[in-house]
Amino acid sequence: MQKKIIKMIAVLGLCLCLHGCIAAAAATAYGVSRHRTHHSYNEYVANMDKVNQDRQKQGLEPLPVATFDDWKKNRKELSNSAETQANAPSTGK
Repeated sequence: MQKKIIKMIAVLGLCLCLHGCIAAAAATAYGVSRHRTHHSYNEYVANMDKVNQDRQKQGLEPLPVATFDDWKKNRKELSNSAETQANAPSTGK
């Protein structure tokens, strides 16, 4: 009977410990994901600044830079658009 109670206490203690670890791991994963998202947005803004500087040198209007919320909703389309503009051949102006 004592062994059974000791096993139950050990299992309960292990469950409580793992529950805390799972919560900590989930919070860490969320934080890392959020950091990566903001880092990617900062890269997008820097890339758009470069694209717009190049466009102004060519006498073209600058492209709008999306807000973080708009970028997050449409990040693949916006990033591809910026890359296309950065790699576009010069118009010779």
